[in-house]
Amino acid sequence: SKNDDDAAVKQRQLFWKQTCKSILLDLFGLFVFIPTLVYIKTIVWPTHVMSFSMEDFPSPSIQSATTLLSMGIIHEFGFYWTHRLMHIYPSLYKYHKVHHEYKQNNVLSAQHFHPIDFLISIALPAILTTEIVRPHGFAQLQFGLWLLTANFDDHLGYAFPWAAARWFPWSAGTDAHEYHHSVNMGCYGSKLSLWDWVFGTDNVYNEWRKKRWSLVD
Repeated sequence: SKNDDDAAVKQRQLFWKQTCKSILLDLFGLFVFIPTLVYIKTIVWPTHVMSFSMEDFPSPSIQSATTLLSMGIIHEFGFYWTHRLMHIYPSLYKYHKVHHEYKQNNVLSAQHFHPIDFLISIALPAILTTEIVRPHGFAQLQFGLWLLTANFDDHLGYAFPWAAARWFPWSAGTDAHEYHHSVNMGCYGSKLSLWDWVFGTDNVYNEWRKKRWSLVD
């Protein structure tokens, strides 16, 4: 019918409008905003020079594993609270709601952020983690690649059981973040459900998940 055709055309127009906005936000973040933040950081913390020396290059060891584990736990704590605060306070949520323009995720939503939201909920936990742990440059690279992988996995819209992001205790499933986007509450962690479990902000999600799987069974 004509109404169905008009609705389909409108959906396609909205899709391409959202896609173009995501691409522009990605390009702005990669080539303008992030380089600017890095430059500012070198001015604010001029004495903190990350080591890239081969003399203290991190070899596979308990120490290397401890460094990455510490970074993961600290970063998750920082992200959990900055993300939760973005939802609690309307003055912050007006920036975070840009990311929630996606009610159903695809990979473009992974970097679909307002710059202020990126600064508070993405950059701040990352800087906090680096300042506390003071990792070697190679460890920082490893952790950065992990964050990118986990972030894209969060926003794929598909939960691949073999994904590396699910190899760890308290790993959060893709459906947890999908739930967060669909109802706009709970599941504030990134790829660990640890802090959601500690602070009880995954209770509603867990109930929803039980009901969902009971329908499948």
